[in-house]
Order: sequence, then C-alpha cells, then structure tokens
Amino acid sequence: MQHEPSTAAEPMTPGKGLLVLLAIVVVIGAFLALNHAIGIHNVWAAFLFLLYWAGIEHASLEKMPSCVVGAALGLFMGFLLKMLPGWLGDTGMLVFLGAILVLVYFQVMSWAVTAVNMATMLFLTVAAIPAVQTEVDFGDAARALVFGILFFGTLVWGGTALQRRKQAS
Repeated sequence: MQHEPSTAAEPMTPGKGLLVLLAIVVVIGAFLALNHAIGIHNVWAAFLFLLYWAGIEHASLEKMPSCVVGAALGLFMGFLLKMLPGWLGDTGMLVFLGAILVLVYFQVMSWAVTAVNMATMLFLTVAAIPAVQTEVDFGDAARALVFGILFFGTLVWGGTALQRRKQAS
C-alpha cells in the first residue's frame, strides 16, 4: 500500500511530461556516451545505484552517503563471492557465508546503517546472480558505480543549487 504525499502536487501535463522525457533521454545519452568514451562497460552498476537513490531515496543528498557506502559494500561482497572460493577453496565460501551472516545480523539490528542498508542488500543480490558472477568484471562495475555516483550526484546537487537560487530571488 502506497501512502499519498501530504501535499497534493499538480499533475504533470502531457507536454511537460514529454519535455521531462526528452531531458531524461539527453542525460542518459550523455552518461552512456561518456562511459563509452572512458572505456566503462558495466554501466548497470551506475543505473542500479540511480534506481535505488532516485527511486527509493528520492535523490536525497542527505541520504546519498549511506547509498554510496551501501552500494559499494554490496558490490564488494559480490566480488568476494566470486573471488574467495578461488583464493581459499571451500574455506573461501565458508568465509563468505560467515560475512553474509554478519551483514544480515547488522541489518536486522540496524547497526552500522551507513554501511549495511538496503542499498547493500540490493547490490549484493544483483552481484550474486550467477550470470553476473561469471560474466562481470567487478573492477569495471566499480568504476561505473563511482562514475555514476559522481555524474548523477553532480546533476542533482547542481539542480538543487539552481532551485534554491531561483527560490531565493
């Protein structure tokens, strides 16, 4: 069940909706072109971050640090899932499962929420998908994540600053 906001916003007109869609196409196109130009291929990590931060946290700059740390930790745990068994054999999988138990316990207890949060669990879940485990270059995914955080974070920060300036005048 979704809760309605306490203040009713005016519905968007079809024309304004098309302008918003055009802006989204331009922003995403620019982001993809920049990734291609700098040799980043696993842009899914950046888009997963954007989905969580913008869709769940409403692109809140105050909540961005926990989204960043959580996403990075979840992606790192996916990397460990891929690498630990190769490094340590069966013991590596046991170490990984022990780390997962610790993360889940921290999540349940709401400890270290800046690091262990739903962004962590989302990234861990996606990074644990067998196709991701076998096909993804986690270093490239980490670069995509960092670039996405910087790109989309800068856009939101700049847009927020422009809105404040406009409201102040």
